[in-house]
Amino acid sequence: MSQLYELSEVEQQNGKNGKPCWLIIKGNVYDVTKFLAEHPGGGDVLLEYGGKDATKAFKQAGHSSDAEKELKNYKIGEINSAAPIQVQPTSITAAKVTENTISGDPEPAKKSSSGFCCC
Repeated sequence: MSQLYELSEVEQQNGKNGKPCWLIIKGNVYDVTKFLAEHPGGGDVLLEYGGKDATKAFKQAGHSSDAEKELKNYKIGEINSAAPIQVQPTSITAAKVTENTISGDPEPAKKSSSGFCCC
């Protein structure tokens, strides 16, 4: 079984201040620290995604099948998919959900009549 990592663990390994550079690609965690100097696109490209999910960027770069095979050499584990993912609200209104005390159902917060509009 592969080593499982929490997202917070990977975020700390961002390649800054002497830390290793870990990336997430397709749910797998890779330590690309030793590959920074060898990366054909330059190490800065990898550092940009240090501690983050680089799946989209990896796909968009159009890597060859050889590059995908090479990537396996740097795999150190997988993201713990059983852990709940914290999703940030996309608006102020979405963040202000209150509970209806009578039925227990979520109810959107009422808009303020102060004249302030955020949209």
